[in-house]
Amino acid sequence: MRSRLLLVLALLVGSAHAQAPASTPASTEAPVPAESFAASYSRFAVAADHPAASAAGAEILAAGGNAADAAAATMLALGVASPASSGLGGGGFLLYYKASDRTFTFLDFREAAPAAATPDMFVDRPAPMPGRANAASQVGGLASGIPGEPAGIEAMVQRFGSGMPLSRIVQPAVKLAQDGVPVSGAVARMSSYFGDQMRADATMRRWFEGEGPLREGQLLRQPELARTLRELGARGARAIYTGRIAREIVRANRAAGGLFTMEDLAGYRVVEREPLRAERFGHTWVTAPPPSAGGFTLMQSLAVLESLPGRWRPTARGERPGAAFLHALAESWKGPYLDRERYFGDPDHVRLPLEAMLAPSRIAARAAAFHPGLANPPEDYDFPLQAAANTGPGEENGTSHLCVVDAEGNVAAVTTTVNLPFGARYTAAGIVMNDEMDDFAREVGVSNAFGLLGGAPNLPGPGKRPISTMSPTIVLDGEGRPVLAVGAAGGSRIVTATQQVAMNVVLFGMSGGDAMAAPRVHHQAHPNELRVESEHPLDAAVREGLVRRGHAIDETDHLATAQAIAIVHEGEGVRLEAACDPRKGGRPAGR
Repeated sequence: MRSRLLLVLALLVGSAHAQAPASTPASTEAPVPAESFAASYSRFAVAADHPAASAAGAEILAAGGNAADAAAATMLALGVASPASSGLGGGGFLLYYKASDRTFTFLDFREAAPAAATPDMFVDRPAPMPGRANAASQVGGLASGIPGEPAGIEAMVQRFGSGMPLSRIVQPAVKLAQDGVPVSGAVARMSSYFGDQMRADATMRRWFEGEGPLREGQLLRQPELARTLRELGARGARAIYTGRIAREIVRANRAAGGLFTMEDLAGYRVVEREPLRAERFGHTWVTAPPPSAGGFTLMQSLAVLESLPGRWRPTARGERPGAAFLHALAESWKGPYLDRERYFGDPDHVRLPLEAMLAPSRIAARAAAFHPGLANPPEDYDFPLQAAANTGPGEENGTSHLCVVDAEGNVAAVTTTVNLPFGARYTAAGIVMNDEMDDFAREVGVSNAFGLLGGAPNLPGPGKRPISTMSPTIVLDGEGRPVLAVGAAGGSRIVTATQQVAMNVVLFGMSGGDAMAAPRVHHQAHPNELRVESEHPLDAAVREGLVRRGHAIDETDHLATAQAIAIVHEGEGVRLEAACDPRKGGRPAGR
């Protein structure tokens, strides 16, 4: 069994479940019951894990913006309303579908290691402070990578935006930061675990009203962040990477023991990558490429599942996932997670044998190892490649997820993060700084906060980006029309949650809301345990069926939190079934 500490940390990032208070402009949102996490719209929709963030995106859409503008506004608002999960001090991935030419673009604005980073920078390094998640890769200056979200926001607006100025797009977030936003149950709960470390930072210390954690419903005002957001709106990303704010970031990082330089910030760049794409189960699946290992896990799992005999598949639309399906799903994840441990790293610094890992013969070998009535040890799915990943240069160069569909049919799926709750637990210019360096391997064979074992290709190095499980995904039907945008937050469980919500819609014919609320499971090879949710429990017969197959059940409150928009085509129009995970309390917005 995993230690209670790692379990708590894995649950906290993007996985809190309480309802957050509403903060939505009435003019931009169709009526949604206060308790509802899912709603249908006909023109546009936004699904984010905080109601105020969904409302911010909907406000921009109602004002004439498109999916890219709304995704940027939603991201910025999330950084204000859910500072435990994401913000300008973090980074992430965008998968964007442009309806006018039916093209996909993937933007990598993942955090990067500073130039002074070394492979052994965390070896025998003492903990910077007491408390939970207190390793040098998890708290303090060394834990932070160069943030990518400001550059990512600017890139998505410049590449795909409607022409709405960034100064308008930042307005909803500025208002939330200046006037205040009620603290959600999720943020309050996470502060109860990390409050002592947060109080060491002068800015976060001012968030607290007394000796205890942040109080659900209290008004959280962030005037320093409001000023930073205004400068971003006026000057674009250079306001963050050069000048006053950059100097504050470097000063704060170095005061906390970090390695940042002004050159590190000025040199940060967004990278465009080719998304992974495959035809499975009568649909086209488009998802994140490396440095995400999540997209690879999704693609290999789908390929293995499609190769299995059909007894595990639903026999009719409306059927719910049973033990046979969940068993097959869990077995299909074991091999990809082993590959992650051994081969994955930043594709700009490591030669990834991606083609060999996804080769049909290797898929067939893993499918042949599957037993419908027996949970195999992960090693049964381990098929090492003859040529391991090379650590030389490549041939080419608290997490939140949100989805947006606009009236033109453009689709944005964005996953963004500061990693653990409240990142590295220090701020600069009102920005919560990430602790993304924990996604590198601290040492080969040593696990991170989510229990993922580190491999040599993922050791830190100058300018490297750590591997991720973030899996923004868009699914097309047989006619090439988008039918689902989906993604999740929650560390190593991101891709398994994303895949289950997607297959609930695509394979089982569930509505967006039903797909989101359904119980989930998770397996990541090591430890050899099948995680299930106590707050969204499996049917007793389904659980018993998994136990009979030999799965060691590890029960936890809840797993990752997802957001999704199912696009139901009806004649010439669409019905947008936007769903926010009830495990965290988000609500959609739209019209």
